[in-house]
Amino acid sequence: MGLKFKVRVPGTSANIGVGYDCLGVALDYFLEMEVEESDKIEFFENGKPFPIPIEENLIFEAIKYTEKHLVKNIPSYKVNITRNDIPISRGLGSSSSAIVAGILIANKFAGDVLDVDKIAELAVEMEGHPDNVVPAIFGGMVLTAHDKDKLVYSSLLSSDDLCFYVMIPDFKLSTEKARSVLPNSYLVSDVINNMSKLGLLVNAFSKGEYQNLRFLLGDKIHQPYRFALINDSEKIFEMSKKYGALGEYISGAGPTLISLNYDNDEFLENMRKELEKLPDKWTIEKKKINLYGAEVF
Repeated sequence: MGLKFKVRVPGTSANIGVGYDCLGVALDYFLEMEVEESDKIEFFENGKPFPIPIEENLIFEAIKYTEKHLVKNIPSYKVNITRNDIPISRGLGSSSSAIVAGILIANKFAGDVLDVDKIAELAVEMEGHPDNVVPAIFGGMVLTAHDKDKLVYSSLLSSDDLCFYVMIPDFKLSTEKARSVLPNSYLVSDVINNMSKLGLLVNAFSKGEYQNLRFLLGDKIHQPYRFALINDSEKIFEMSKKYGALGEYISGAGPTLISLNYDNDEFLENMRKELEKLPDKWTIEKKKINLYGAEVF
């Protein structure tokens, strides 16, 4: 009997305010799949053939990419996606989770020959943005830096009392479009704003000291340019502030928005009622930080 296993990868939220392209967190959204050796390569979703052509399937792409770094060829396989509650093209790391899953599948078939640092390297090479894939691998909140030769990352101590109120609209926003509105150059004062706040933001998350969170999330590099692409985003931030949240930010490239607050059902209901009044359809969910990261079992 051939090898049979399961893979689970969490969704992520990156670009946390001033943490543009360097600070991300794993959240309790999941991509899960059952994998087994087979006589041909096949992808299913809940037992039905996967609707995306195999050459456009990011999991397949990541498996092929990883194979180039393995000594031995892996067998043909069947992948059955049993759960995927990470929204697509909403700024919650759906592509990152698929890439990480593919790398882990190839590594498992090869006998777990890649260490976790190499897995992270391959994921960043494929995805391009470490603040999404690295938290998906390790879980928790992670600070990252990389260039073409080196990747450095550090997990922050994540306090369990913080909730992420995830607000997702019924419209998509591609990363390409969200990047296209950013300027080619910045004022020195805007760069200093972000640099000075980032260190303090990381410190606040590490120590669980949230009294200045909104000020420290106050970015001038990407969010001001992206509000116009996300209908009612500034209005939603104002609502969140009015109902007592600790702070707000655009998740990833958007259009998902996140309010940070303690566990507060009254806040959740107030925001739900306000979102229902808007012309677009918005959902709101309360999520905790996922501390486990990607798992193979």
